[in-house]
Amino acid sequence: MATFRVKWLTRILAGLVAVIALYLVAALFGSIIAANPYWKSTDGGVILFIETNGLHTGIIMPVYSDVHDWRELIRPEHVESPIGYRSHILVGWGHEGVYRNTEYWQDLRFKDAASAIFGSDDVLLHVYHLNYPQAYPHYRRPITVSEAEYLLIIEAIKDRFVLDASGQTIPSPGYGKDDLFYKARGHYNAFYTCNNWTSDVLGQAGIRTGIWTPFQGGVMRWVRDVPPTPPL
Repeated sequence: MATFRVKWLTRILAGLVAVIALYLVAALFGSIIAANPYWKSTDGGVILFIETNGLHTGIIMPVYSDVHDWRELIRPEHVESPIGYRSHILVGWGHEGVYRNTEYWQDLRFKDAASAIFGSDDVLLHVYHLNYPQAYPHYRRPITVSEAEYLLIIEAIKDRFVLDASGQTIPSPGYGKDDLFYKARGHYNAFYTCNNWTSDVLGQAGIRTGIWTPFQGGVMRWVRDVPPTPPL
């Protein structure tokens, strides 16, 4: 009986290792194969940034521009102090337990990881307020998009907000005075992560990204401006 149990345990462990290995291989190939491979940046377009903290990625946008005003949904009175409301916002989407409890990798709890892997509808939008952000090669990279592309990005993000009966977003405290969580919609699992969401938003706008990017590295590898094709 003991030998039988050991055999089954060995098979189960071997199966888990195989599943994990397949997942990692798929993530590698999904990250290096481009969606919208012929995308070019736009002269005089809107400058955005894609940022990673080593775990999550998000999209940095101006709070106000000629294209869109985020103050309708992400309101100044949501932050604790007026000085916390700044020129730009960093927006990401993800699993509520992981977002609230895992600012850094070392904070990750087993129950949150398990819920994220197997799937949950408990999701949030995370919004940081930034003041005139600058590019940094390793974690914050600029990307210039056309107004039409930016409008598609805006619509994809707005669609994730849950609104109350009066049509207002539903904020809750973040990690500090310059960030907030907002109640959101969607389903998070191992095959659609916070990083998949970032790529999905970019991809829906026609911007070059990986076809499947569950990890932050798969998003960041594609974030670089491709100069527009000069006129003939």
